[in-house]
Amino acid sequence: MARKHKPPSRQSAGASVMTLKDKPSPHQSDDAAVATHKDKPSSNPSADGAVTAESVLEPPCVALMPNSEVDASVSASELTAAVQSLPPLPVPMTSWKLSGDTVIGLAHRRKGLPCQDAVAFRQSQRPILALSDGAGSAAISERGAQALVIGITRFLQTMEDDFSPWLDGENDASQAQATRWADRMLLHAKGLLADLAHGERRDIRDLRATLQVAIIGERRIFWWKVGDGAIVAKCSAGLWSLGNPTSAKGEFANQTCFVDTASASDVQSGVLPTSEIFGIALMSDGGAERLVSYDGSKVANRLGEWMNHVAEQRFATDRIALAFHEPAMWERTSLDDRSIVLAARLQNVPST
Repeated sequence: MARKHKPPSRQSAGASVMTLKDKPSPHQSDDAAVATHKDKPSSNPSADGAVTAESVLEPPCVALMPNSEVDASVSASELTAAVQSLPPLPVPMTSWKLSGDTVIGLAHRRKGLPCQDAVAFRQSQRPILALSDGAGSAAISERGAQALVIGITRFLQTMEDDFSPWLDGENDASQAQATRWADRMLLHAKGLLADLAHGERRDIRDLRATLQVAIIGERRIFWWKVGDGAIVAKCSAGLWSLGNPTSAKGEFANQTCFVDTASASDVQSGVLPTSEIFGIALMSDGGAERLVSYDGSKVANRLGEWMNHVAEQRFATDRIALAFHEPAMWERTSLDDRSIVLAARLQNVPST
């Protein structure tokens, strides 16, 4: 793990997992802005009602919104079995609408530094989203972040013949395919940074950055990430954070894993059924700071509203900058750069 910005303060490091987060507590707040990433989880999970290992919700889509009513007589395993028994239905890739932007953080603006986040999204063949957050301690990390999102989306676009059978086909996606692509994407991302470092006669550490990617197919969505930040998905039950946000953070605050030093064990990835998903958002840690809680158990309702408006094609990109410049979004935060990229489709349109 490498340090991103500030001097360290001790925090608990999460175990590395590749599944959805635990079910949010039904008593969580649904305010527009949730607790910041600096709000750390309790060191005594049983004291604040944390769920046990037996009640962990597995994919694809059974996490619930805060304050949702739940039938206590139905177990998580029964909910999972019910959802997973549904056949995957194809969703036209033209159903998806995309948007995204980066906003320079006040800390960087005050120092005359550039925004070190970068986003890219394409929809020429299928929706592909990418987001990268350059390390604050790296000399030209904004160059590394830009190279990663441009290079990885272009690479994935050229691999359409490989993706189509897996993400669009009727056969169930195998774990072998997901593992193969997780490894392949890490290798390619490392190569992008190595090539740039060689061309610029720089140490690769000067280009250090995180990376998140989502690739949408007619029947399956593949998501992938190295480092911190958040990936949030929306289904009919609500919003939930994918993966394990705390496992991407180091032993100290403001530490995370970066692409140049990552190994296969540092990659979090997964496959979601497209027919059950109505929105997905990638966020840098600065972008998620007021939208997703530190441990991923809470997601702000504003994010769901944004997804709805993107799907309805009434989301102006400048709303991202306007929102991220609200005082409530900056107060008691790291003042870091903020970036987000969203894909959404209408929820009331049936799959074909």
